[in-house]
Amino acid sequence: TKILLTRLLYKNFENNNLFLKWKTRFKQRKLKIKMFYYLKKLFRDAKDFKFFLQEEFAIKNQRFFLSVLSLLSVLSFFLCVFALTRQIPFLQLSKLISISLIFVFVFSVPFLIKKFMESDKTIKYLFILNIVCLTILLLYSIVSKHNSISLAIRFYSVLVLLLSAFFLPPKKIYVNIFILLAVLQSILLIGFEIYILLFGDPEFAGYIRSTVMNLGLGDIYTFNNYFYRIQIKGNPILPVAFLISLFAIQSKRLKISAASLLLVGTIVAGNFAFILAIIFFFGMYLVILFFSNKKVSAFLRNIFKNRTKTILVSGIILLFLCICVIVIYPYVYHLIKMKMELSIPTRFDQVFHLINDLLENPISLLFGQGLGNLINVISDYRDYRNYYYFELQTFYILNQVGILYFLLFLITNVIFVIKFWKNKFIYLIYLSYIVYAFTNPYLFDTTNILV
Repeated sequence: TKILLTRLLYKNFENNNLFLKWKTRFKQRKLKIKMFYYLKKLFRDAKDFKFFLQEEFAIKNQRFFLSVLSLLSVLSFFLCVFALTRQIPFLQLSKLISISLIFVFVFSVPFLIKKFMESDKTIKYLFILNIVCLTILLLYSIVSKHNSISLAIRFYSVLVLLLSAFFLPPKKIYVNIFILLAVLQSILLIGFEIYILLFGDPEFAGYIRSTVMNLGLGDIYTFNNYFYRIQIKGNPILPVAFLISLFAIQSKRLKISAASLLLVGTIVAGNFAFILAIIFFFGMYLVILFFSNKKVSAFLRNIFKNRTKTILVSGIILLFLCICVIVIYPYVYHLIKMKMELSIPTRFDQVFHLINDLLENPISLLFGQGLGNLINVISDYRDYRNYYYFELQTFYILNQVGILYFLLFLITNVIFVIKFWKNKFIYLIYLSYIVYAFTNPYLFDTTNILV
């Protein structure tokens, strides 16, 4: 607009009859100075306009580039969760899990940098300190401990991505994809459970169990021929997806449908830790509601002021707990008795050998045995040579990085959770995830990064 107005002014100045009068009235020198002023202004404005166009074009290109990266990141996230949950029946998809997860972060680099730069100094310093320490531990593992380079890089990447995940842009579409694919996993489990009950027989159950176990995809078993526990890969996202769906879905009908399918799928998955985590969540949720709601708090204060009401309420609570214990006790006792035969002793065996290896000398206690360390032990329960898939992964990571960095990593995660999320119910959901992930290999892997 400035250029057009300048051109118009210059044109009028040249064509106007006043130009002839000014030419006779003023000297040629003054006229040249006047003309030079307008020409100079014209070219300066033209240059500004050129830069303006270039800047606008650059901004549009940048927006388009960022939108493409965002779309690719979302597609990579979808592919990662899809591959994680659809390893049955598509076993080949397991190769895409790590690759697609890395691409989620690669395509999100501009957003990660922006979020990092906008963070406060505490978060920046902690993140940089963790990266430096992990890099030193990686070199220490490869150069000093001579551990496998591929395993060392694998665990280095997992720990870095666990911290980098906090800087990903908070988009609702990630949550929608996560819940959708978890619902599909639940539908698969429920359908498979119904098929086995209606058309299966003991021979079929034995065949399908051996097939799944030979492929390394999990286990399918039963204790009474009425309820089959379908413990396959992809199940770990079900409990946390169920809890997230209670808050993320706005439509009541859709929320009830999705949450019901996820809850039934979690039960069919047959992992007692999943049920325990959900019970823990609802118990803590009720406690939070009681103490955060003013009306409830006032009601409780009135009850505890009166001795009779206090005794009555305490009696009702104890009666309810007794009934729950009577109903649940046979199942829990039977389950613990079976787990004591193999599952629980195996976990204690893992802890013993991992800690024993960590305590080899003071240096290994402080700095670990190196990323990707393998313990050369054969026990009564398992052959740990070339074995890196421990149920109690927390102790395995402690064995690799030592006490010093393990404490730093733990403190960093707690601070990041508090700084980035700032929501008591999100804290509770993640704490519930930790409840069932701690005793299973879900804390230091792809599942935790996705969560």
